[in-house]
Amino acid sequence: MSERELIDGLIATYRELNNRVRPLPEERLGMRSGQGGSVRDVITRLRDSELRFSQALKERITGVAMPEIFGEDEAPVLGTEHANDPTRVILSQFGTARESTLAMLRTLPAEEWNQSLEGGRTINERIRQLVANDRQHLERINGLLGAP
Repeated sequence: MSERELIDGLIATYRELNNRVRPLPEERLGMRSGQGGSVRDVITRLRDSELRFSQALKERITGVAMPEIFGEDEAPVLGTEHANDPTRVILSQFGTARESTLAMLRTLPAEEWNQSLEGGRTINERIRQLVANDRQHLERINGLLGAP
């Protein structure tokens, strides 16, 4: 995939979530399935991974690390989320983090796409992973909601 296709894939995830999930009532989104999860749970995981990815990308691009104010496993990721946030709020938080990621990627020179982040993977590889992760989560959501 080209850099443009990767960016388009990231955009498509948020677009699909807005079209498929946002219009649904909260009761439906919070319903636990027989598989042990809800759409809200999946959206929450997407938000949290996007927030972490966006922050790691920012640190890589700017060289300025975010100060550690929480332990690794402690919530909140943003500092503003609450356990009772409705799915629409969680989706908006995901969208804000995704837009931050996209803004950084759009201005990233082509040669930097192949520079390594933590763990030795390049930005390009990490974006490919992010797009694949998005697809997995969207498949999970579609499975929980049933056919569109």
